[in-house]
Amino acid sequence: MSSDQNLTIRELLPEMADSAAELIGSAMNPDEGNWARLTIERHFALRTQCFEDGRRYFALLVDGTLAGITGLHHYEWGPDDNVWLGWFALSPKMQGRGFGVRLMTETERAARSLGYRKLFVETYATPTFARAIRFYTRAGFRQAGMIENYLPDGSAMLVFLKEL
Repeated sequence: MSSDQNLTIRELLPEMADSAAELIGSAMNPDEGNWARLTIERHFALRTQCFEDGRRYFALLVDGTLAGITGLHHYEWGPDDNVWLGWFALSPKMQGRGFGVRLMTETERAARSLGYRKLFVETYATPTFARAIRFYTRAGFRQAGMIENYLPDGSAMLVFLKEL
């Protein structure tokens, strides 16, 4: 990460929703981008009606341009100290340069400041997510569960956990 770049992490704004979904699509795959668009749009629609959906989204801006997105999702029926990663994506142009580590560090800091002690990540045992699995493992997550035959292609859902 170059020290001459202006890096900011801030709460995602409604006007950034389309760009965030596009970034997720380019970093993961088009299906994930479509799911992200629905999820993020629903989040902001609920907020305008004063409904809380348990989600917080954060944007990584590099020199004023959206370079990454992360989020936290707490299920109201889940234990108070558990939170799930609700999207974690970095622009392909920014990957491998330390920005993902910084974004995860800030995500963990935000989770701790909100009172969470366990951070869970849902990912998949497919080639598309192999790099993400390596990233989460290097970031200190461990596999805590697996649901076999979760995706239509027969791939498993993997759940990773990090104690904060």
